[in-house]
Amino acid sequence: MVSEVVSTSPAPAVKAQEPEFRPLTTEEDTFALAVIEYGGNLRAAYISTFGEEVKNPLAKARVLLARPEISARIQELTVAVADASLISLGSHMMELAEIRDLGKASGQLKTALEAEKMRGVAAGLYNGKGGANSPGNNSGNPMVVVLQNNIDMRI
Repeated sequence: MVSEVVSTSPAPAVKAQEPEFRPLTTEEDTFALAVIEYGGNLRAAYISTFGEEVKNPLAKARVLLARPEISARIQELTVAVADASLISLGSHMMELAEIRDLGKASGQLKTALEAEKMRGVAAGLYNGKGGANSPGNNSGNPMVVVLQNNIDMRI
């Protein structure tokens, strides 16, 4: 009689491997950074990287953007910028809360109210003109715009 031994331990998790790309040249990496710096303006990014005398900079920028290693680098940079923005937004909110608390403690209620209002604007609760944003309308909040752009680039 032959018995079969079956392992009951879970199978090791297989990580999805990211495709390996060749390293970017200095110009390609500079172009990827310029795309982020110029807010996705490909023409401006290409001219900034390769100079103004280039013919058809937009067409050449699109050719670069179509390359998977360059678009992957731009995506990587976009995520890093979004993460850094979240951290700075958090520290900004804490600073405004501290100003609000100091204003309340020293009897400067106008300062305290203004700091609290600015916290609401930064969080997207108010439109900055004294009115509340309608649900889902955070278009005036720069952080929301960065995140929305990041999501749009992933799609």
